[in-house]
Amino acid sequence: MKKVLMALAMTSVLFGAPNGAGTDHRTMLMKDMRTMLDAMEQIQRGGLYSSSDDMKAGVKKLQGTLKTLESEEIKFILPKDQVYAYKFAQKTAHMLRMYSDDMIASIEAGRMDDALEDYTQLLKQCTSCHIRIRNW
Repeated sequence: MKKVLMALAMTSVLFGAPNGAGTDHRTMLMKDMRTMLDAMEQIQRGGLYSSSDDMKAGVKKLQGTLKTLESEEIKFILPKDQVYAYKFAQKTAHMLRMYSDDMIASIEAGRMDDALEDYTQLLKQCTSCHIRIRNW
């Protein structure tokens, strides 16, 4: 039992202390990215099952995470060697908001083809950011 407690204490010291405030920002971004993934899955599932309510709920969930990408705090997480990263993240957040707003309008107007096209554009924005910022 003592060994387990000691291992837990060492792990928290090794991984928690050196990173300081950057860890909080990174943790927040990672949580928001998981929420974005869940939102995209919910939108897709709603589209496949013709559930406009699920699609709207997914869009709302996605839009709730955009504040992280739009904030100044994102600078603490982005790669320092990529000068354009902050502006690119801001542009991506703007485009995600625009396409998601358009998706809501399309759903409410009963234009599911347009709503699913907006989903495709949202996914392209996600992919584009991950390719450029994360160097895939």
